[in-house]
Amino acid sequence: MKISNVHLIGFRNFADSSINFKDNTLIIGSNDIGKSNLLHALRILLDKSLSEADLEPNELDFHIGLTDVSNEISITIKFTNVIEDAVISVLKGNVSDDNETFLRYVAQRNNLDYKLYIGPSLSELEEISGRFYLKYMHLKYIESQRDLEQFIRKENGNY
Repeated sequence: MKISNVHLIGFRNFADSSINFKDNTLIIGSNDIGKSNLLHALRILLDKSLSEADLEPNELDFHIGLTDVSNEISITIKFTNVIEDAVISVLKGNVSDDNETFLRYVAQRNNLDYKLYIGPSLSELEEISGRFYLKYMHLKYIESQRDLEQFIRKENGNY
C-alpha cells in the first residue's frame, strides 16, 4: 500500500494543491513553503500519536488568501496498491476493485468542527466516527534529529 496523492484545500498555506507521490518521493525546498504543513496534513489522518484533541482545527489552520478567506479545510489522501489482507479486512468494503481507498478530513471555520470520511472512491466517501483504520494504516512521525546515527542506534535497540 502506498500514498499516491494528497489533495489539500484551504489548509494553512495550501489554497488548493494536489501533490502526487511516486515510489521514491523526496520532499525538499526552501523554508516556509509548506513542507511541514504537508507532513502535518498527513499526520492528521495517519498519526496515531495525535489525540482527538490534536485533530481539532484552530484559526491558524485555515488558509488566508489575498482576496478570500477559506471557511473549510479538506485533506484527502489517496492510497493505491491496497492489497494487505489485514488492511482490507479492517477497511470492510472501502477498498475499490482497483485496490484504492481514500481518506478525507474536513473542518469548518465557523464552529471548528471536523469530520472524517473513508471510501473506495471520491464519490463514495462515507463519514466515520473515528480513526479505526489506524490499527493497520498509520505512519510514525519522527522529529528532526541533529544526531541521526545516535537516533538510529536508539531505535534499533527498541525493536
